[in-house]
Amino acid sequence: MVVDDLDALQGKFEGIETVAFADLSTQMILVTNSNSNQRREALEMLCAEATVALGSADKPALGDTPSPAAFVATKNQLRIFLRAPGEPSDVLCCVCKPDVDVASFLSDAKPCLAKISSGT
Repeated sequence: MVVDDLDALQGKFEGIETVAFADLSTQMILVTNSNSNQRREALEMLCAEATVALGSADKPALGDTPSPAAFVATKNQLRIFLRAPGEPSDVLCCVCKPDVDVASFLSDAKPCLAKISSGT
């Protein structure tokens, strides 16, 4: 199940508060990790931010091609948005503490997203 994959990813890294799987074509969060404390309104805003940061499959935010990732950092939080390589509307939206090991997280998050997106 998708929630199990998200829980496993979130559980590997201290400082990951929320991992959500979203569909940018509908601008909806489809599922989150089971212990996410984000309210529905916050999740909707997170998905909207992903749409702005990444752009849609047919309207990239910047340049001519859709970006595979985007990062939004504040003093207290890092938000990571990853686009599935095979399905440009599928994204992971991650809310993290600013000191998360981004490189390690990305090395696990990318295959997790690919698995979820492909339905395997």
